[in-house]
Formats: sequence, structure tokens, C-alpha cells
Amino acid sequence: MSVFFKTAFRNLIQNGRRTILIGLTITISCVLLLFSFTLGNGMASQVLAQYRSFQSGDVTVAWNNIMEYEVTDPSRLHFSKYDTQKHEQNIDEIRRLDAYLESHAADIAGYYKALKGDGLLDAGNYASYSIIVGLDQSEAEFLAESNVLRMNSGRLPLGHRYGICISDEAARQGSLQLGDWVVIDSDTASGYVNSLEYQITGIYESSSEYDSVYIYMNSEDFLELYDQPAEYFHSVRIYLKDPGKSDEFAEDLDSYLMEGSGLLRAESISRSGQFYLVIAGYLKSLFTLFVVFILLVIAVGIRSVVRMNLAARMKEFGTMRAIGFKRSHCFFVVFLEILLLAVVFFVFAFGITGFIVYFLRQTGIHVGKGPIAYILGGEYISPVFKLSDTLTGFLIIMCFSLFAPLKPGLELCYQNITHLLSHNPKRVHVLSSLVRSFFRPGKAKQTART
Repeated sequence: MSVFFKTAFRNLIQNGRRTILIGLTITISCVLLLFSFTLGNGMASQVLAQYRSFQSGDVTVAWNNIMEYEVTDPSRLHFSKYDTQKHEQNIDEIRRLDAYLESHAADIAGYYKALKGDGLLDAGNYASYSIIVGLDQSEAEFLAESNVLRMNSGRLPLGHRYGICISDEAARQGSLQLGDWVVIDSDTASGYVNSLEYQITGIYESSSEYDSVYIYMNSEDFLELYDQPAEYFHSVRIYLKDPGKSDEFAEDLDSYLMEGSGLLRAESISRSGQFYLVIAGYLKSLFTLFVVFILLVIAVGIRSVVRMNLAARMKEFGTMRAIGFKRSHCFFVVFLEILLLAVVFFVFAFGITGFIVYFLRQTGIHVGKGPIAYILGGEYISPVFKLSDTLTGFLIIMCFSLFAPLKPGLELCYQNITHLLSHNPKRVHVLSSLVRSFFRPGKAKQTART
């Protein structure tokens, strides 16, 4: 075995230019493949991070009316709504939930009782549907740290009565600016319409028109606008110290809630976020599929380079056959050459990709505004390295290493020794030659010596 490795290594050293040419091709292929994985990981993790930070948490507690909606509906959690006709039962369930959260505080990193409702922003000459969100200090800080809420100008209306923060898109369309007063209409919990005036204290950055409909105000103003009891909430986002236990925690909490009236239900992000999980996987697969197509084109190029390399070395392989090397030995030497190149330049490509990922994680890849930013959860994508993807990429390159020299290597090995030494190759049908050598080994050896 060591003889074959030494022979392959010697051939690579002696044919330096060809080695570099094939190595550069393999390096480009590996960098493209590995970077596509990291970019796909970045897209997937960002979509899920946005959903987790703003809508679901690791575990979501919502009112039981969400069970009427398909779990694949991306807006399903938004429809969570309590039944005002069951006030006493609602309060009892909220107290039971608080007791559970307090008893499991050791497992919980934090939780937020979200205040959210539908409304209408009326600026006189401009009106638009809006989703009103009530914030307290802790939730506002969390959204800012999660990069969900990025201020363009001004500040959030925390501690400011009748103040709101609107999107830059809403400000542009309504010709609004800091200090302007607008009216917000809403349907209250009691069933009547409430209209109150608010002053714009801040403008936040929106990634697209889809997420520009949110209006933020402090929680006291929200409760007044919707005439909602202070104990009530739209949903609860629970963040665990160990997110990997979200399914187990949600199942236990949901069972606990079902022991009561069942007005509240608990779900893990793997259930409530099925739509976003599918989207995340689809984005990664779509991007990887595109890069794999490019790699197939590059693989054709690698095969052509290997063919030219072997065609120029016919006398060398003829000499090896003449001194006793078998066909399988010669092919094994060819395979080892490509294998050694693939391993060495894969490591080189891994280093290059790591440097690129490290640099881009500092700045992010700008994708701009619009629907793509809304889908990805932001205007920038940060690539993410995963060991499992690196191993997958290595296996793919190893497959290329096997198949790239397969046909040209076999064609060379099944040439007669005299044809190789005279550099006068003949047409060889590889498949039929393999069949004959398998079923009639004696005949094949006789033909090879001719």
C-alpha cells in the first residue's frame, strides 16, 4: 500500500503545474460548497431567530382559539384571543400559569406577556391597518438586543404617556415626522371602538412593507386603548435556559393547563413555527441546490483536466504495466493522486472559507429591503459554520475524487501495454472491458499482454 502512496505523491510533485491546476479547481469547488452551506445556515437561523424573538419564544402560551387554525398558518399565533365572556375562568387560568412559571423558574431564562392587537393608524390624509404592540422596559430592551427593533430616529415612548413609535415606511407614506399627532382606532375588549390621539416619539427601521405595520406604545397606553384588564395578555413568550428542552417543557406545561379549563394552551417552537422551519430548510436547500449545480459544471472541468493529465502520461503507465503493475494498481494510483489533492486542498479551502465567514460575520451580507429582507428577518445575513455541513462537504468532494478519474482512468488502464508505450491509444469500451475481465479473466490478461 505504501508503494502506491509513494508513487502517487511522486507523480504529484513531478507534475507541479498540473497538480496546481487541479488543486485550484478543487479549492474553488470546496470554497463554493462550504460557503453555500454557511450562507444557507445563516438564512435558516436568522428566519428562526426572528420568529423566536418576536413571536414564539422557545415555548408559546396562547389562548385556545388558535387550535382552530392550521399549524402551518404563519399568522396563526397572531389570532390568539381571549373570550371576554369567561372572565373569571380566564383570570383563574392566568393565575395557574403564573404559578407554573414561578415553580419552574430554574429552567426559564425569561418570559414576556405580549400585548398585541389590531388597529388603524389615522393621520388625516393617510390611514393604514396596524398591529399595536404594548411594551414595558424589559421587553423593549429584549427586542432591541435581539435586533428585532432598530430605531431610525427618536426613541421608544417608554415613560411617555400617549406616545408611539412607528415605522419609517409608515412615516414616509403618511408624511409624518417626530412630534406629529395621529389617531389610533381599535376595537376594545368590550366590543366598542376606541379612538385616542398619540404623539410620534420614535421611528424604527423596517425591513419591508410587511413588517412596517407595527406601532409600539407603552403597556399602560395599550391597556387603555383596548380597555383590557391588566392581567390579560395576547400570548406569552417563554425563553428557556436550555432551548433544546422546549418540546419537553411545552408538553408538560400544556398537560398542566389542560388539567384546568383548557383556555390556555402551550406549544414549542417546533410546533408553532412549522411554517418558518419549512421556509428555513427550503431556503438552505434552494441555495445549496444552486451551488451543487455549479459544482457539477466544475466537476466536468475537473474530469477534463484529469483526462488531459492522464493522456500526457501514457508512457509512464505503460512502463508501470510492463514492470508488473496490474490494471487495478494503476487505477488505484490515479485515484490516490486525486484523493491526496482533494484532502490537501479541501483543508486549504476550509481555511479560506473560515476566514471569509469570520470577516462577513463582522459586517453581514447586505440583501437590501423588500420581501427578501422580510423572509430572512433582516437586511443582513450572517453566515454560520456547522461541523456537520463541513463533513458533508468533505464527503461530496471525496465522491468527486472517485468519479472524476473513473472513466478516463479505466480507459487508460484497459489500453494495451504496447499502445501505451508508443503513445498510440485505441478506442476502449470501458463497460464491455470490465464485463469481459470479470467473466473471462484469463482472456483479459492474454489481451493485455498482446
